[in-house]
Amino acid sequence: MCLVDPFRYSTGLGVTGGSALIHEFYSREVPNPIHLTVDTGFTNGEGTIKAYVSNNLSLGDRQIAAQFQEIPLDLRMVEAERVGFDTLKSTNVDKIPSDLEGMEMSMQHLLDLIDDMYRYVDDVVEGRVAPDNKIGRYISDAVGSLPKLPPDAFDKLINDSLQDHLLLLYLSSITRTQLSLAEKLNTAAQIL
Repeated sequence: MCLVDPFRYSTGLGVTGGSALIHEFYSREVPNPIHLTVDTGFTNGEGTIKAYVSNNLSLGDRQIAAQFQEIPLDLRMVEAERVGFDTLKSTNVDKIPSDLEGMEMSMQHLLDLIDDMYRYVDDVVEGRVAPDNKIGRYISDAVGSLPKLPPDAFDKLINDSLQDHLLLLYLSSITRTQLSLAEKLNTAAQIL
């Protein structure tokens, strides 16, 4: 059995004239394909993502057009995707952050979340906020899942991981440089 992706993707703010032709092609492969549009131009500072289904409009036995109807879309992203999407969404980005800058942004976000959790617990203890058992269980699960490491072992673990990451960045940079040099030498050899 062959499974085919029921989604077709296009860039732009909505359905265009070519969407009907593409839809017709995919309807031969998959019943009821879904047309997903992604606004890569981030019009009005938003990366609009919409989903459509198509209904064929017929006159007698003859199909005359395809009508696209927008359907509800539940967009979910993991944290790494959300950071990238938010970076692309902001219109004043000079450059995409490097791996270390991305890691720094993620760590800052994590620290902000820990500060929010700390303030919530402090407010509950001081009686400024009514306790919520569901939030308490989430906090307990999060704290319980942390490994029991002494601070010096934790620092060593983080530093070793960071050094490994930096080594991979260095090796990839050397590989990129070597490939560029080989390409230039190959081009020079072909000219001669």
